[in-house]
Amino acid sequence: MKRNMIRTSVFGACLWLCCSSLSAQTNRLPSAEGKELKIPYAEMALTAELLGPVVDEPEWYVWCFSPLMTEDGKVHALVSRWPAAEGMEGWSEKNAEIAHYVADRPEGPFKYVRTILNSESFPDKKTMMAPHNPRLEYVDGKYICLFICQDPSFPVKCGNQRVCMMVADDINGPWRFAGENNGIMVSASKNPEHWTYQAAIGADNPAFLKIGKKYYIYYKCGTPKQLDAKYGYAVSDKLEGPYMLCDAPITDNVSYIEDAQAFRVGKQNYLLTTDNFGNNSGVFGNLILWKSKDGRSFSLKDAKIALGTLFDYWGTPEEEKRLKEDSRVFFRSHSGKLERPAVLKVHGVPQYLYGAGGANLRGGSVSETYAFKINWNKGK
Repeated sequence: MKRNMIRTSVFGACLWLCCSSLSAQTNRLPSAEGKELKIPYAEMALTAELLGPVVDEPEWYVWCFSPLMTEDGKVHALVSRWPAAEGMEGWSEKNAEIAHYVADRPEGPFKYVRTILNSESFPDKKTMMAPHNPRLEYVDGKYICLFICQDPSFPVKCGNQRVCMMVADDINGPWRFAGENNGIMVSASKNPEHWTYQAAIGADNPAFLKIGKKYYIYYKCGTPKQLDAKYGYAVSDKLEGPYMLCDAPITDNVSYIEDAQAFRVGKQNYLLTTDNFGNNSGVFGNLILWKSKDGRSFSLKDAKIALGTLFDYWGTPEEEKRLKEDSRVFFRSHSGKLERPAVLKVHGVPQYLYGAGGANLRGGSVSETYAFKINWNKGK
């Protein structure tokens, strides 16, 4: 299938990117060739334009990227990162941190401002380490950062993740731990009757919405195996909790999903997640856009494919082949799967989508986060 090419300069280096013209021809992305789609494409999946990487720091792995536009038009992001020397698995180690970046435009480049949280910042270092999965939100005149942390005292690595919150009155800080439990908002239940009891790795991958006068923290939980994970929510009458867990999962996914971002447009509530193995959408590595009127249940019958993989929007088949043959290039997934998706709203409408790339399209040895321009069109 032919791919239309545009040449773009990113951080001073020439990079070949492509925007897909295939929607007018077949209404399918290249990654769906020969596969049966289980849910339809959203328009933005077929018309998205890959703009390029947003951070240029080869000495760091940059993974979770959560953006927010402030009134002055600048775009701030909270990002999880860790030293390149530690490899991909450094995300769960003591040198992982959450950092603040800023750009004048949604396309970037984003520049490092400061580190807002690392393992040494926690009030209880025996049970809290390696902050990860930041979600940046603005609610009730406050900035909040949801994130997860590891419990190094737990016998199994990554076995007791909790969802935590920090709060700030200003995007530039200072940040403080929310609530009365060192910032911890959501943990798997200790009640044997609850669906989160003995969760495989705890509660993780947080998202957030305020619906009416109530505050919802969405979290992923898998029992008895992590790959059985579904999403649930914890709800509170107060931003800083305490939060009460829902009684059952709220997504009907048939296969593993993760990395949700929650957002609201008009009267609809949305979750943007991965479809890691493709069994929900029909294609390995798609992103899924779920919608719900009440924000308390999300069904696949109402879901659409939000985006394909990196290689649906970049390069020719020959260029993809050459990239994959280079052993020096970072690959999380040879499919080009995106993880940790996030949308940026401009004037209340999603206009950009960001995701951690399963491949480094510039040939580098660390992960990069990529920006896409999207056509929201009411989520259709």
